[in-house]
Amino acid sequence: MKKKKRRKIWPVVFAVILFLIILAAAVVLLFRTRTVKVKGNSYYSENTITTLVQRDKLSVNTLYILLKYDFLEPELPAGIKQLNISLENPWTVRVTVEEKEMAGYVDYDEAYLYFDGDGTAALKTKKQIEGVPYIEGLVFDEGAVELGKTLPVEDDSIFDKIVDASRNLKKYNLTPDRISCAEGDVRLYFGIVEVLLGDDNYEEKLQQVSPILEKLSELYPDTAGTLHLENYDSDSESIPFVPAG
Repeated sequence: MKKKKRRKIWPVVFAVILFLIILAAAVVLLFRTRTVKVKGNSYYSENTITTLVQRDKLSVNTLYILLKYDFLEPELPAGIKQLNISLENPWTVRVTVEEKEMAGYVDYDEAYLYFDGDGTAALKTKKQIEGVPYIEGLVFDEGAVELGKTLPVEDDSIFDKIVDASRNLKKYNLTPDRISCAEGDVRLYFGIVEVLLGDDNYEEKLQQVSPILEKLSELYPDTAGTLHLENYDSDSESIPFVPAG
C-alpha cells in the first residue's frame, strides 16, 4: 500500500515542479524589460532616469523594477523625491518622476548648485531652472559641499531666512529675478525694483508685494527704486517706496 501511494505522489510532484518551471520561464520572458517611458521630469533627462531605473542586473525584469521602487527604498539622486512605477504592459515600464522643489541656486564649480526647501544641496547643473531664484552673497564652504547633504553655509541664520523667504515666494506665486543676502538681510529684485524684507515676518510682508508692484507700475512706470518692507507689520499704515537717484 505504501509503495502505491509513493508512486501516485511522484507524478503530482513532477507536475508541480514542471508548472513552476514553466511559470518562472514565463515571468522571465514575458516580463522582460523592453521599454521605459518617463514623465514628470524637468531637472533630469529621460536618459538619466532610464539609466537609473535599469542600473542593476535584475532590472531586466519589469516586475523586479515595480517591486523595487514601490516596496523598497532604493537610493535616488538628491533632486528626486520619489519615482512612481507602473506597468503599461508586461514589458513596458512607466516612470513618473516627482522632483524636489528648489528654493534657490548659487554659483558653484563653474555650474549652478540648487538647494531645496530644507537647505539640502540637491542638484548641480549648468542649466537654469525656470522659476528658481538666483541667490547672491550666500557664503558657504565650497570644499565641503556634498549632494544630498545640507549646504555648508557660513551663517546658518541667513540660510534659514532664505529658505523661509523662498517658501513663501512660492506660496504667493512671486518670482524675483534674484535674491540677495550679502548684507545680512534678505533683499528681492523684481526688474528694477529692490524689495527689502529685513530678517523676519516674511509671510506677512510677501503678501503685500504683488499688489504693491502693480500699483508702482501705474504710479511710477519704468522707475527704479527701493520698496521698504523691512519694518512692516500688520499695524503699518504705509510702505515707503524710494525712487533711485
